[in-house]
Amino acid sequence: MSGLWLVRHGALPPNPERRFVGARDLPLSEAGRAQIRGLARDFAPVLKSGALAAILSSDLERCRETAAIIANAAAWAAGAEKKRASDGPSVPLHADADLREINLGSWQGLTPREVRQAFPGQYERRGKDPAQFRPPGGESFADVQRRALAALARWRARYPEGQLLLAGHAGLNRTLLARYLALPLSEALRIPQPYACRAFLPGW
Repeated sequence: MSGLWLVRHGALPPNPERRFVGARDLPLSEAGRAQIRGLARDFAPVLKSGALAAILSSDLERCRETAAIIANAAAWAAGAEKKRASDGPSVPLHADADLREINLGSWQGLTPREVRQAFPGQYERRGKDPAQFRPPGGESFADVQRRALAALARWRARYPEGQLLLAGHAGLNRTLLARYLALPLSEALRIPQPYACRAFLPGW
């Protein structure tokens, strides 16, 4: 069966101030790595079946690490702590900058309060129109959806058969799920995307 697995990366280091992450290149936390190792064991049967044609990811570290752990799911499922480097991944891995999380421009690294202080009225404008609003130097969710759909079309052309797995981000994944479910992009933020979640989209 063809289709697309959408996976969100695992947990990041604690962010008690709720600073905007966006496209900042943050690593997984140890808890996040454990989440993805658990998820990877669930994917071992899919990998062994040969149904998975390729694993795609954002080029940011948290997604590249998520993708690498899943690619080595057979080793993790067998209880191996590390797969020998000479073995290589059993499924091709591709990182693509067009699959990054939304770029929040000047907002990245700021708290909501700091955004309200530095950019009066913008936080509220984004709340009213999340699909089209762009922070200074950043993207809208419509921008993210356009580049993500174009990237997936390119990879599907390269791998026309079998399943693809995308290790992505909450915002990016929501834009794809909104398209698949025929939801207005303005409703995308209502779609749950907890760390290390997964969804299978048949026929994509």
